[in-house]
Amino acid sequence: MVRRMVLLVTALLAAAPSGQPSVFTLEAQPFVASARADLATLKMFVAGLKSTHGQVQANRQLFALKADSVLTPEQKRTVLSAWGALFGYFASIEGLRQKYWDFVKLLPTDARHAWGYVITHTALTALLAYGLAFSDLVMGNKQLETLFDEPNDEFGVPAGAFAAFKLKAIHVATSTQLMTGDAWAITVTPVLKKLKAMDEQDVKWAFGEMKTGSKQAKASLTKSGVKLFAGNATDLMKDSTMHAVFPVQKSFAEWMGDTRVARNGKPLITRDFVEKSVLPKLQPGDVMVTRQNWFLSNIGLPGFWPHGLLYVGRPQEWAAIEIDPGVQAWLKTQPEKPATLSELLQKRYPEKWKTYESGQDFQGHGPIRVIEAISEGVSFTAIEHAFGVDYLGAFRPKRPLVEKARAIERAFKYQGRPYDFDFDFFSDSTLVCTELVYKAWQQDKDMKGLDFPLVDVAGRRTLPANEIVKRFDLENGKPEAQLDFVLFIDAKEKENTVFESSAEALRGTWKRLKWDVAQK
Repeated sequence: MVRRMVLLVTALLAAAPSGQPSVFTLEAQPFVASARADLATLKMFVAGLKSTHGQVQANRQLFALKADSVLTPEQKRTVLSAWGALFGYFASIEGLRQKYWDFVKLLPTDARHAWGYVITHTALTALLAYGLAFSDLVMGNKQLETLFDEPNDEFGVPAGAFAAFKLKAIHVATSTQLMTGDAWAITVTPVLKKLKAMDEQDVKWAFGEMKTGSKQAKASLTKSGVKLFAGNATDLMKDSTMHAVFPVQKSFAEWMGDTRVARNGKPLITRDFVEKSVLPKLQPGDVMVTRQNWFLSNIGLPGFWPHGLLYVGRPQEWAAIEIDPGVQAWLKTQPEKPATLSELLQKRYPEKWKTYESGQDFQGHGPIRVIEAISEGVSFTAIEHAFGVDYLGAFRPKRPLVEKARAIERAFKYQGRPYDFDFDFFSDSTLVCTELVYKAWQQDKDMKGLDFPLVDVAGRRTLPANEIVKRFDLENGKPEAQLDFVLFIDAKEKENTVFESSAEALRGTWKRLKWDVAQK
């Protein structure tokens, strides 16, 4: 056992980042709570990585084109969107792996060692399984390699991304870690059994994923290892743009390590700031976009803005809506024959109304002012959750009050439905964040609504939140503009500050890199 431990430590510490606060400074109980939450996040990321891999395989003919073939703009968007999504999942999984890297410094009897192993080795097997498969498909096609190494703001890919991707996926040290990690399972399993962790669903999933991922990775190494390692060695000699891309580099390690630990749960925008500078400017029906730098939500979608939501406010904010003639005329056509929007929602959705009116969201905060699709599902949320972020933008649809009332009613209808981890806009049974906004404001014969064209992301038609901001920018000053500017709260991460900014500044944010660490 001692010999195995020495081999594992030697193999793993070679690439471990240094100089960052560690999650292992936590005591056992809070550490395990953090590990459980991150394992659940890892499970979502791996599912996203698998889904993206499936889309790549579905478009395999594009990735397998000869190097002298010229991609059409549509084909180029398909391969770039798939690469951007895959890179996002890959980088995020690697970030979680680096966060728990120091487990090797603890005794095998330490619960934190066992949990650290579960996360890091599950992450590693997934990275190698799908990283090697993608590399085998793409390497040798200079057109694609050049394309994937170029910076792409829209899909959140910094310069040199593919070179860094290869450095992680195709490396002798990483492959050695696969072998030593597989062997180490027999050491940590008794500890996890003693903790009764082996009975937990996510831990069971992790061990199954380790087995499957390891098998896939070894098959790739057996089939194409010589070609991949030889080609990668040549490319790494040429590529000099790999700095600040993956967590093996210090800046990215600080992004995934230091900030997630030191600022976890501490957004730059505070409740006090929201109450003083945000809420007074909002109106029911407003469309909003948010970003939390170190919270890796919607990682498979491109762009700086990862999240969209609908502000519904409180019933007392509906005064103008309630008395509007257009709203009154619409209410008379409803089967419940309500006198007000509040009465309509109370009669049509009594249980939902009770939850909304009580003012308590799933975290116990209140009052509720927002409906948003999050991993817990389409949820009523208070400002602590909805606006506990680092950046925030708000737009006001240039539509009559009756359409705002109808958008709120639609959002109530969707509340409670599960989150859509497949980003399938053609299904109403589950919804992703921007899908809620899209469907609440969707056009029909009686409602002009908002026209947000869906875009192709890795072979799926969807609406990244970034596209809402892009649409606002492109329509600015034109007669067909659908959105008015309400507010933009920008941030300076290094100074730990937020500030109100302009419509002009918000217009340009859709061009910002997805990875804040890469911004100047």
